[in-house]
Formats: sequence, structure tokens, C-alpha cells
Amino acid sequence: MSILIAEDNPVGMKLLEFNLQKYGYHTIGARTGKEALEYLASEPGVQLVIADIMMPEMDGLELLAKMKERPEWRDIPVIMCTAASDRETVTKAARLGCKHYLVKPINAWQLVQRVREAIGDEKPVLRDKAQVISQLGLDAEAYEEMVNVFARLVAEKIDQLGGEKGEVANSPTTFNLSDLKEAASLLGAERLNELLTRVGERDKEEESKRVSGVQTVLLEELKRLREVLEGMESKKKTSSSAGKANKEGKKKKGKGATT
Repeated sequence: MSILIAEDNPVGMKLLEFNLQKYGYHTIGARTGKEALEYLASEPGVQLVIADIMMPEMDGLELLAKMKERPEWRDIPVIMCTAASDRETVTKAARLGCKHYLVKPINAWQLVQRVREAIGDEKPVLRDKAQVISQLGLDAEAYEEMVNVFARLVAEKIDQLGGEKGEVANSPTTFNLSDLKEAASLLGAERLNELLTRVGERDKEEESKRVSGVQTVLLEELKRLREVLEGMESKKKTSSSAGKANKEGKKKKGKGATT
């Protein structure tokens, strides 16, 4: 996951990169709003955009407006870092959906705090197990069975969308997604559920013009979810093996004590 920085001033760009990379964030630099859009189209893992307003070719406000037009980008938070502090510009940015507005010179600690807040608003890939069990009235065994079925369903949809190649083979509208959406809602895959809701809400014009971008984001989210589910399965197997080894160790110890 990356932070895309749209900043035409190389010194300002370097400062933002330094302050963010110091805290472990991966950054991508773009010199104009137009270049930032090109990166968004080629980098589906962008988690946050930080943009100056005054840039050549396409300014930060135009970039923000373009992002809100695209279903695969509209939920990416945007932080404006700019010297423009007049009320009209600030109000326009807020109306377009800007997450935070920082006036240059930027305070490094304030920048990091705002980045953490913006990224922290993201919905979880998969809700906490205890929360889902409590909400659905399940026991641990029933939850594990549901997760296994969900994992198979996710793998099936990944194959239908293009599999490991990352090249989308089918439109998400060419096969049934209702079962996946219902399962995502039940098991707390909130990011996937929200994305599938957006796919279902697109009209025909959006479908023909923007389907490729949505497919890419959907495929990436399914792969991310698969990693989480596989991690849960691996953790369960490790825990089971450790428990079995501990139990056998106790048996051997008990037998040794009786001889």
C-alpha cells in the first residue's frame, strides 16, 4: 500500500517523502495532477493521496474532482498540502471531499497525525472474529466452517476475474456476485462489501466506461482478503499442531512416571 504525493516543487516533494518514509510509509511522487491520475490507474494499491493545489496542467482541486468521478478512486482519502489558505479555496476543497487541509509550511508531526487519521478511517479487510461470532450467535466451530466456505468462494471469484495473472478476464457483471456480497456482509469483510455495493450501483454508462478500473480494484481486494483468510487457516493449523504436541508430551511424561 502506498501514499501518492502530487507536488510540483521538488524540495516540497522531498520534504513530504522524508517525513512519511521516516514513519515507514511507502511513497510515490507525481509532479502534476495529470501524472497523479496516471499513477492511480497503474497503481491499484494507493491508500492515500497528498496533493498541492497549485500545480501545472491539472491542479489539486481538479485532481480531487476527477477522483470523485471514478468508483475505484472516490473513497481514497485526499489531504491537501498547499500555500493557498483563502476561505474560497478551503471551502471548495471541503465540498469536493478533501479529508484534511494543511497550509504550508507543513508541520511534520501534524502531517503524520493527519495521515494516520485518514488511513485509520479505512474499513477492516475482515472484522474481528469475536465480533462476528457474537453478532451471528455462532460458536467457534460454526464460524470456522463459514470461513472455509467463504475462502473457497473468494478463490472461485479470483479465478473468474483473472486469477494470479492480474489481468481481468471477465467483467464482475458477467457472473453472480450476490452470494459473495452476502457472505462478505455476514463475515464482516467490510471493504469488499462496500466495493460490491458500488459495483451493483453503477449504471450502464459507468459500466461501459469505467468497468476496467473497478474490476482491477475488486480483484486486488479479493486477493488481499484471501491472504487474510489463509493467514487465519495457517495460524489455526499451527495452534492445533502445538496443542497436539503438548498433549503427546504430557502422555509420554505420564507413562514415564508409572514405570
